[in-house]
Amino acid sequence: MASTLATLSMLLCLSLLFMSIDPSFAGHHHKKHHHKKHHDKHKSRLKKMCSKTSDRESCLDFMKTDSRTSGADNRGLLEIAIDLAYSKATDIHKDLNSLYDNSGDYRMKDRYNSCSKNYHDTLRNLDLIKKLFNDRDYERIEVQISDSMEEVRDCKNQLENNDNDSYDLKKRTKEFELLCDVVKVSAKYLEGKDRDDKDQDDEDDEDDD
Repeated sequence: MASTLATLSMLLCLSLLFMSIDPSFAGHHHKKHHHKKHHDKHKSRLKKMCSKTSDRESCLDFMKTDSRTSGADNRGLLEIAIDLAYSKATDIHKDLNSLYDNSGDYRMKDRYNSCSKNYHDTLRNLDLIKKLFNDRDYERIEVQISDSMEEVRDCKNQLENNDNDSYDLKKRTKEFELLCDVVKVSAKYLEGKDRDDKDQDDEDDEDDD
């Protein structure tokens, strides 16, 4: 009986020993550490990019609304910024058309119509920007998004001069202007004008491999 207990005790000890040195366990720990390191790098990359915009905190808030942001590289951040800008412009354009249809003030209808045209042109620019993104033509993205920002400023000035327009519309117009800035900064970064930072990111990627 004593011999049987001793054998069982030895087997139990050996089982615990094998579990402690199980390579799958060690691999899981390494994988978890590696994932956390990459997450921290992506987070740092986003902060660095947003710090070059006109509103760092708002940039971070906008970008984090997209779940893809947590694992995005520099090109991924640009794609997300383009998608967010397009979505925001589409919503504002629809609202301007609705305001135009429902307004009985002909002077305001002219303003809403003018703003609607601004956003129509902006959406056309963003469609082109999506194609330029696929072609990796970051320099022309900068040019197109700058044109969009001019369109938006023209509309924003008209809205700010009218106290009757909703605060929400003015607020979202400013938000879209910031998203355009995010697109511009991201494209500029990828184009290589901030090459020192980009090269450092590439070196970090190589260190992780």
